[in-house]
Amino acid sequence: SILFRQDRKLFERYIAHGLKWIWIEIKVIAVFVWAFVVLNTISYGFDLAGTAVTLFSVFFVFYLLGIDISHNRRIYRHNIIHSVLKLVLGNREGKKFEQIVYRKYMATAGILMGLCIVGILGYVFFYSHWLMGTIWFVAFYVGLFSAGVGTLVWFAWALRDDLRDYSKLMEQVEQMYKGDLDAMNHLPATSPLYDSAMQLNMIRDGIRIAVEEGIKSERTKVELITNVSHDIKTPLTSIISYIELMKTEPDLPPHMQDYLKIVSQKADRLRHMLQDIFDVSKAATGNITLMPEYIDLDKLLRQTLGDMDGVMNDSELTWRVQIPQEDFPVYADGQRMYRVFQNLIKNAAQYALEGSRVYVELQKQGQNAVVTIQNISKYELTMDGDSLTARFVCGDDSRSTSGSGLGLSIAKSFTEACGGTFHVTVKGDLFTVMITLPLKEPPKEPEKEPLPETADAENKASEPETNPDALPEASEQTENTEFPESSEPEN
Repeated sequence: SILFRQDRKLFERYIAHGLKWIWIEIKVIAVFVWAFVVLNTISYGFDLAGTAVTLFSVFFVFYLLGIDISHNRRIYRHNIIHSVLKLVLGNREGKKFEQIVYRKYMATAGILMGLCIVGILGYVFFYSHWLMGTIWFVAFYVGLFSAGVGTLVWFAWALRDDLRDYSKLMEQVEQMYKGDLDAMNHLPATSPLYDSAMQLNMIRDGIRIAVEEGIKSERTKVELITNVSHDIKTPLTSIISYIELMKTEPDLPPHMQDYLKIVSQKADRLRHMLQDIFDVSKAATGNITLMPEYIDLDKLLRQTLGDMDGVMNDSELTWRVQIPQEDFPVYADGQRMYRVFQNLIKNAAQYALEGSRVYVELQKQGQNAVVTIQNISKYELTMDGDSLTARFVCGDDSRSTSGSGLGLSIAKSFTEACGGTFHVTVKGDLFTVMITLPLKEPPKEPEKEPLPETADAENKASEPETNPDALPEASEQTENTEFPESSEPEN
């Protein structure tokens, strides 16, 4: 120790490093085995060799314990249970919830299996020994049983916490699915689902920001379109008025009359387009004014078809209309639904293939009235139904037609505002529009209750008595009454 002091310190450091990897349970068992050997040696008596071995073993054991305790602080922390838990539950970051629960399950099973093995070894050690049946034997197995029960309680407690955190996470997902973007979770940092919870909160924040930005952008776009349309409307009115004045000018050359006709048509188209933009902006901002009432959908559809008879006859199409002779009462705004059917008929007359058929059908499906309009498109449809109902979208990608791309959008907005659904399907070149409105009967007026007999008797009693025999004379007097002659002087 004195001559090789530096080398001894290095040697003890190596020994301590090796003892650090030995579990405390193994060390305790080794000390018990050493104590058992020493006690047996003492019981058989001392001789020179036995005394030397005993003294050397005592020195060696205490020497190793001193090195272990002085270099490896908290040696009790390095035990079998702690090592198994660290191995199974270590590095939880980035692990899935199922893997963590599975590892906890395996850790619990491993600890219980280890306790069973220790119990078997203890029984073998205590068997046919004087400690068998003593209080130490009972305490040993009571400790093993307590350790097993504690392990099961720990696993049940940890599993309960994990399932509770999982339920909170699923509840937040369900609330977000329903549209509640203010839902948050506050899981502790020790939860295995903490990383997933934080990621879900960040996704929620991202969705909320995106929705707010989208609403803001949409509102800005609608306001811009509305303001520009309003600014255009005033000069357009003046242009149309001056065009009408120019038409009344005499002696206009034929080519000037043709020019005025074209300008008038374009100005009229621009006026209708501005009106459509106003309607779309009102529907998008929710400022649309509705006047719902109980109407007969079949009569409204017949009226619309009758008013659009000129457009239908001018188109090179065959119209097949099927409207049953029965009532279809609905509760909706008649003017708005008239505009819906009007837009759909114009759309079919403009975009249907020449010489093809257009089918207009009204039928009942359960408690709903369904209007279906089908036609074959003259242009190739390269988009789905939802895209066609968007604003400023035309079925003709080249925009060679005179449509504004707002007809279907207005029809959908007005239908949904009236409480119905507007569905467009595209199958090849077959274009189908389906409008569904719930059937609602108008409330019946309450019937007037008849007056009781006592009231009738009182009313009759209060009437003045008349002599029926005197009535004919009175009538005769009235018929025979002569009017006096006029007092005007004769010419």
